[in-house]
Amino acid sequence: MIRLSPYIFFVGGFLTYASIFFSSATVSMTMSVIGMTISLYIWYILAWNRDRHLATMKKKGYVKPQNCAEQKIAGNSRIWVILYSASYLTMNFAGLYIIRAIIENIDMSLDTMSMEELITLLGSGYVLSSWLFFITGIASIFLYGKLITMLYNDEMKIQSLESKQRNIPVLILKPLSVVIMVIFTLITYGLFSWFMRYRLAAIQRFHNQIEKKLDELEESFKDKAKNIKKEKEEQPSKSISEEILEKYSRSLASSEESDDRKLIIASLFKDLGNLKSDQARSLLNDLLSKQLLTENEFNRLTRLLV
Repeated sequence: MIRLSPYIFFVGGFLTYASIFFSSATVSMTMSVIGMTISLYIWYILAWNRDRHLATMKKKGYVKPQNCAEQKIAGNSRIWVILYSASYLTMNFAGLYIIRAIIENIDMSLDTMSMEELITLLGSGYVLSSWLFFITGIASIFLYGKLITMLYNDEMKIQSLESKQRNIPVLILKPLSVVIMVIFTLITYGLFSWFMRYRLAAIQRFHNQIEKKLDELEESFKDKAKNIKKEKEEQPSKSISEEILEKYSRSLASSEESDDRKLIIASLFKDLGNLKSDQARSLLNDLLSKQLLTENEFNRLTRLLV
């Protein structure tokens, strides 16, 4: 995931709201544009993190396609961020055009004009911008609610599905009410939106840290299980090797007749086939060191093992 540092929220919020306190139109406009850019960037990163988290959970099998269908979890939320960005920017630029048209064409000291006179004075561009501002404003509110559902509430659903498959806590216990969020955002002039996104970024970051720790533990458990399995697989070979050594130590020690010894050597070679080559050579070395095998017998058996 991409981590969003807390300072980016402070900088973005400061530039967005501090711009209204500057008398210079250029400075105010520049700060406002930078603030909007940071705001939309945060939306996109939150969506990117959400989509990647969902894709990872699907890949690991913690979230099934049928779960997404049942919970109405869409796979791609970034497209909605792009639509929201286009609508939001269009609304703001249309609003700026309206304000500029009013400031440049209307003398505030004059008497109140009728709507027909106002439209005639401002021109068709003002009417078009007004309609564009109204339509994109409604669209932005709808898309904003959609983003809350997809980023915040879907994150709760994904975490809930994941927690059923592995021992991991759900950090979002209740979904947000889209209507209440929209109302609070409008009342606070967008300030509540910054707080919600900051909280969501913190949740994503903390949940990702928990997942990494859990993945490390699971990987450690898997490695231990593999080592135990490997030890168990090797253990029977060691037991067989010891049994063969014990068996033929007695047989070779008590065998002096040539015919019997040949049969014992042949049987030994057959049993050596149940061992790995390095274990078989080690066993022959033990028999040779105990003088239970002659140099000739040792060399012959060693050549046959190759």
